[in-house]
Amino acid sequence: MRGVQEYYDKTAAEWAANGYDDKAYLPCLDEFLSFLPPGGRVLDLCCGAGYETGRIRAQGFDALGLDFSGESLNIARARNPDIPFFQADMLGDYSHIGIVDGILLSAGLVHIETKDLPLAFAQMAKVVRPGGLVLASIREGSGKLAEWSLREIDGEEYDRNFIAHTLDEVIEGADGLFAYQRELPSDMPIWRQLLFRREGS
Repeated sequence: MRGVQEYYDKTAAEWAANGYDDKAYLPCLDEFLSFLPPGGRVLDLCCGAGYETGRIRAQGFDALGLDFSGESLNIARARNPDIPFFQADMLGDYSHIGIVDGILLSAGLVHIETKDLPLAFAQMAKVVRPGGLVLASIREGSGKLAEWSLREIDGEEYDRNFIAHTLDEVIEGADGLFAYQRELPSDMPIWRQLLFRREGS
């Protein structure tokens, strides 16, 4: 059974084909960016093939991306040669990228166990300036969703470890580091777009 990183390496081209379609524009991305300083530095965390990273740059921001899938990053760099991309696990220390004004975390938390949410937010806190923002998309629910996790591709089985979270679970995971602000409107009913502000001054 292959894991999450191997799944995204295998399917990178498919995600890119879908993600670079204009119809795939993330709901509420423009609203999120409007809360940040004009031209500010924005990290697309779990950026995959870099389609949202490119959209952030197109809006005049200093965009950068981070992901653990090497194949996805190969596509991201080819499609966005003027944007820096870094390979790392979001649960590891990626503070070498420097300080950012905001983080877009589109669906990245769906591969994070509930017990590891505090670590995920602790790593984000190392790079988000006090008062900076995080927009985190979560799949509404609780626990691992087997029907979303298990995939068979070219005769090989993959477990992408798809985890649903409740709002309370995510707020608890962010506690002490990020304050929950509100949910941004979206046309994706089973997903929730949650806005957090980095605490401190």
